Amino acid sequence: MAEGPSGEARRGSWLWTLLTGALLLLMELVLLAALVPASWSEAVRDTENAWLQQGLGAEGANAVVARAESWYERLFVESGLVAASYRLTLPTDQDVAEAGALAPLATLPIWTWVAGRLKVIWAGVYQVLQRLVMLAAWWPFLVLLLTAAAGDGWLRRRIRQAGFAYASPLLHAYAVRSVTGLLVGVGVLLLLPIPLPALAVPAAGGLLAVLLDLVVANAQKRL
Repeated sequence: MAEGPSGEARRGSWLWTLLTGALLLLMELVLLAALVPASWSEAVRDTENAWLQQGLGAEGANAVVARAESWYERLFVESGLVAASYRLTLPTDQDVAEAGALAPLATLPIWTWVAGRLKVIWAGVYQVLQRLVMLAAWWPFLVLLLTAAAGDGWLRRRIRQAGFAYASPLLHAYAVRSVTGLLVGVGVLLLLPIPLPALAVPAAGGLLAVLLDLVVANAQKRL
């Protein structure tokens, strides 16, 4: 069956949302590499770890940090990606020796700046992994919360159907867009160079549950 104008509009909306999210992530990477000082990156990490200790306790925070460090070592250090990024970007002693008359260029301040950018980028990658570990640590709570929200929304929808009540397509559309925006926002926050509180994950999960409840409760009867 051919899709109507509404189906094409929905597809276009989703594609535009994905493209926007990808562009935002790319812009964050560029800003992270070009603008964020190494001292700020370290301050963000220290502050977030302190909040992690306060929110989860010493044992929980240490478990999160240990898992993030394990992922980082396996994915980026042991694979040689970190070393390769420095080797391909910065001149080595052998490069300087073979440069001849161009050897003084290796002492230019630009290389110190490049090394600092690489340090910030890899610190940001580690921070993303630590935040992903936080998301993974909360997944049982999130699954239960979202399941309960979907069940409550379905029950309210069935009650509306039985009583011939009106399901708001406008509220449903806004809720769907809000869910999409929230998910894109979470992706952006993963890279944002600001400290995030330990309870940001359950807070975002609670908001997502409310929106999911609205999406299901106001779904059209033909669905």
